[in-house]
Amino acid sequence: MKAKGVGELGLCGVGAAVANAVYNACGVRVRDYPITLDKLLDHLPEVA
Repeated sequence: MKAKGVGELGLCGVGAAVANAVYNACGVRVRDYPITLDKLLDHLPEVA
């Protein structure tokens, strides 16, 4: 059937969707994977 890699097609947009969700939640655009907390903490705004 040659249907070995068909399941990977659904995973193409998952990384971008997670990155956009992080941007919508905290306002920090992360362009390098994996998205880790140390990449977010440096760019978060200061809280008064």
